[in-house]
Amino acid sequence: MFTCKRGRVPEYLDLLKIVIDYMRSIGITEHKVYADIAESMDTIFHEMEVDSLDEYFTTARCFFVDMDAETKGLVDAFNEVTVFGRREIFEVLDL
Repeated sequence: MFTCKRGRVPEYLDLLKIVIDYMRSIGITEHKVYADIAESMDTIFHEMEVDSLDEYFTTARCFFVDMDAETKGLVDAFNEVTVFGRREIFEVLDL
């Protein structure tokens, strides 16, 4: 979940598309994006489903190691358009 600076959601979504395309290319194919229209209106939720948390965290950590200029520019752009972010991890229960 990220809260964007006022009016910067479209920029955030353009950046998120790049990240989702990359994640799809490495096999993380299930993604949903939600916009909060009831409260803050500048909050975007990106939901993804992964098979393994260990694999997810390994991939996420590798993303930030030895970043090339393009990747660093992407991270800097995310930091420029957002004011807050947090990660929530849920287990899907079969009932």
